This record gives sequence, C-alpha cells and structure tokens, in this order.
Amino acid sequence: MRTYLGYITIFLLVPILILFIFLSYQEWSSAQSPYHVLDEQIPIESIKLAQNSYMKAANGKVISEISTGEKRNYLKLEDIPLFLENLFIVTEDQKFYDHAGVYISGISRALLINSQNKTIEQGGSTITQQLARNVYLSHDRTYNRKLSELIYAHQIERKKSKPEIMELYLNAIYFSNGAYGIEAASQYYFSKPTGELSKAELAFLAAIPNNPENYNPLKHFDATKKRQERLLKQMVAEGDLEQDEYEKLIKSTIKLDLSTPVDLYPDYVTYVHQELKNLVASSEGLDNSLQSPDVAIRKQAEAELDKRVKKLLNSGVTIHTALDTKLQTQSKTAVQSKLGVNDIEGALVVIQHHTHELVSLIGGKDYKKNSFNRAYQSYRQPGSAIKPLLDYAPYLEETDADINQLVSGASYCSNSYCPKNYSGDSYGMVTLRTAFAQSYNTPAIRLFEKTGVETSFKYLDAFDFKKLSEKDHHTSSAIG
Repeated sequence: MRTYLGYITIFLLVPILILFIFLSYQEWSSAQSPYHVLDEQIPIESIKLAQNSYMKAANGKVISEISTGEKRNYLKLEDIPLFLENLFIVTEDQKFYDHAGVYISGISRALLINSQNKTIEQGGSTITQQLARNVYLSHDRTYNRKLSELIYAHQIERKKSKPEIMELYLNAIYFSNGAYGIEAASQYYFSKPTGELSKAELAFLAAIPNNPENYNPLKHFDATKKRQERLLKQMVAEGDLEQDEYEKLIKSTIKLDLSTPVDLYPDYVTYVHQELKNLVASSEGLDNSLQSPDVAIRKQAEAELDKRVKKLLNSGVTIHTALDTKLQTQSKTAVQSKLGVNDIEGALVVIQHHTHELVSLIGGKDYKKNSFNRAYQSYRQPGSAIKPLLDYAPYLEETDADINQLVSGASYCSNSYCPKNYSGDSYGMVTLRTAFAQSYNTPAIRLFEKTGVETSFKYLDAFDFKKLSEKDHHTSSAIG
C-alpha cells in the first residue's frame, strides 16, 4: 500500500516540478541586470545644459543676448583655470578622483549630524551628487531626494569620465543673480571672461555656490569675502597653496564690475524673433496646424512651437542678421523727428534692393520690445507704395516700354470713379520716370488698365501678401 501511495505521490509531483522549472526558466529569461534597469530608467548618455544664444548685426556686433531661463556660457574644461578646479576639489570633494560618485564616510558623517540635530542640515554630497542635483533633481532637503541623488550620481560616474563630470559641474552650478556656470558668473560680476580672472577673483566666485542666497555678493559682500578667505585657507591646509601667496590673495581688492545683458534695437530684434518662430514652424511642419480653424489644434501647435523654439534657443545658437546698425539709428531718428510729439504713429522698413536683405526696421516712434510692432503687425492700405509692384513693374515687363515713354497725367474718370493727383493738378503728357518719381495717380491708373487687372495682380503672387483677396481686384487698387 505504501509503495502504491508513493507512486501516486511521485506521479502527482512530477507535473508540479515540471511547471515550477518552466516558470522559473521564464522568470530567469525575463530577468534583467540592475545596470540594465538603471540604463533604461535613468539614461545619462548626453547631458545638455541650457546656454545663452546671441543675435548679431551685419557687422558682427551682438545686438541681443537671449536667455530663456538659465543664463549660461558653456566653457570647456581646458578653458577653465586649473586653480579653480583644484579649489572646488579641496573645498567640496577631496576624494573626487577616488570615489565612484558616492563617498560613504561623508554620508555617514552627515547622517550622524542630522540625527543628532533631528533635521537635515548636512548632505555629505560629492561633486557628482551636486551635479546630479543641479541637472536632474530639486534642492529639497528630503531623504527621498537624497536617495535619488545617490542613484543618479552612480549612473553619471558609470557613463562619464572624471574630467567630463568636472566640466559639467563647473558649468552647471548656480552663482546667484541668474548666473549659471563659471563663465556666466565671471561675465556678470567682473565683465570679463574666466580666463582673465585673478586667483583672488576666482576664489571669490567659488565662495558663492555653497549657498547662493547667503553668499550673494550684491547683498552680502562681506560674507562672500570671508568665505573666500576660508576656502583659500583650506587650500593652504591641504598643501595646494603657499602661505605667502595666501596672504597676498586675501589682501587683494575685489572690485565688482557688473555687466548688463545686451538688448539693443528692439524693433528689429522683435521681428527677427518672430521670423525665427516662422522658420521653425515651417521646418517642423506646423504651419497647417497653426492656421487650423480648430482652436484646440491651434493651441496645441502653438505650445509645440514654443517648446521647439525654446529648445533651439537653449542650445546656444548665433542668429546672424543683415541689420545695418548705423541705418537703424538714422531711421529711428527720422521717424521721431518727422512725426514729432503728436499722436501720429509710423513705421519704417528698409530692404536692400540688390541683396533683398532687411537692413532696418522701425516699429513705432518709441517702440518697446515685444509691444505692438507697426512695421509687420499693423495691416493697412498700402497707398502709393503699391504702384511700383502693381502698376509700373507689370507694365514694363509686359510691354518692354522705356522709362522715358510718355503717359497721360491728365484728369481721369471712369464709371463715376474720378481719382485726382495728390496736388489736384492735371499734368498732360509726362514720362514714366517723372510719373513714378512724383507718384502721380492718373498715369498709374492708365498703366494698370493697359496691362489689365488680372495680369497686374499676378505679379503680386510672388510677394505672398497675406491680406490680399479677390475683392481687391479692381481699378482703385492701382493707387492703393
């Protein structure tokens, strides 16, 4: 009987064993290594820091410094003084070149102090952890954020070399007053590049990131100076600075020379920003969605366009324009002087005829950046400005006429439509050159009629006038 029960038990257990082996094999096959999971959840292949972009005039002069949030000028490590690198290593992370992103002793010490004080006062962060915090995480003082910081730091160390981490760190850290990275700080506080800073100035800037609010030089200059001296003293203690040089550096006068962002010629710059958005929309295939009658589709397209433009401007591009700065100044003076102090407004656009480049644009008498720009946002009747495009050019092209050919400048009347010349006079026979130069109305209408309404309007197709429609195809359009 026992033997019989044993056989039955074995018979029943064998399928269960086979099922167990099968399921275990499936689990084993689908199991992933911890590193594989980390690479999927935290990809660190490329770290892109937002940078300033610049707009330049035709002569190469910077006319606008563009920042969508973080003001940063990225510097390669070889362009950053070694003294600054050593200063941060000594004062922030002496085991930087030895650890794998996390320094256990530092964390243990921070945990002990925090537990004693029943609050999170110290973080024990390595340079890699600080980089992870600045790029990927917040600055909240919580243990959850700290754990995330350790994981991100470990991933960064796996994917980046120590020099790459140091380069990113010196470009990522915050130096107060909107300046991110050492070059932006150098340009803002001292109006010169990092490579031209003295060791005393470098140490002064290095004192800020530890606590950008408390060591803001504009509010707490003395506190920043004292911390600079403590950092330099720490370098002496670690054997990275001689005592006599330390004495000289702490006695060096620190004189701030604040710079302001370049933001010139707002009329022209605002238009270029709009043209940039149009180019991005066209290249990204968003034109149709932006013109959609469906409000939801249009809003979604606008949000997507804003995101892509911001991404482009954060990449540190240089926008080259054809702006003639001298002519722009002259144009602004002309508009202001001719229109005077009354309520009359005006705009002016200058296009270089042989290059087709926009060399000057005035959006109003006292135009302020991003306000209503009359040069390209104000749709008005063209007046006599349409005559060269709609009357003279089509006529000359269609008839091969000479500019000295005669045309009647006498009074004109057709089907109760009787326009007059601006002066009210009748001029008899005049040359095309004279009629054009004096902007006479009646000769222009006669040329328009000879060419034909539809033929003349076909010459406007190439200009892509947005407000032009079939309703405009009539005789009075000849004079605007």
